[in-house]
Amino acid sequence: MAEFGADDFKPRELCLTNARLKCFEVAKENADAMVIGADTVVALGGKVYGKPVDLEEAAANLRELRGRVHEVMTGVVLAHGKVISEFVEISYVKFHDFSDEVIDEYLKTVPVLDKAGGYAIQDHGEMLVERYEGDFDNIVGLPVGLVLDQLGRMGFPLPSTEK
Repeated sequence: MAEFGADDFKPRELCLTNARLKCFEVAKENADAMVIGADTVVALGGKVYGKPVDLEEAAANLRELRGRVHEVMTGVVLAHGKVISEFVEISYVKFHDFSDEVIDEYLKTVPVLDKAGGYAIQDHGEMLVERYEGDFDNIVGLPVGLVLDQLGRMGFPLPSTEK
């Protein structure tokens, strides 16, 4: 399955298109299953920061994002047979104006090559993040509350937290 890259689409279209590709690739082999596909990108001024190819790219991403507010977008596609739902959730993250030494320490501490933008808010995020607005789970990579809400709207029973 080929995913599209940052040069092919605008950020919102990119994450939703990749979520569709992931979802439908699995759904075609599992027609009776509820399949969820998701893709997260980080964007600043229309530029997309996907998963860095190496630590040098991760460091460059963090240098560009430091001291600024960027968007974290997750495209989600749910498919059960011919019933399909899709949406994009957007959260906002402001980074501290941190030093290159903080970047070096962060990259030594956190494995980031599989993370959009080259960072993980849930893993020593306090080193980088000043504040965020929106759904924390979305920034991690899946807006769980919205997914559960949409599953309920599609008629799927939700697990109870009551005992």
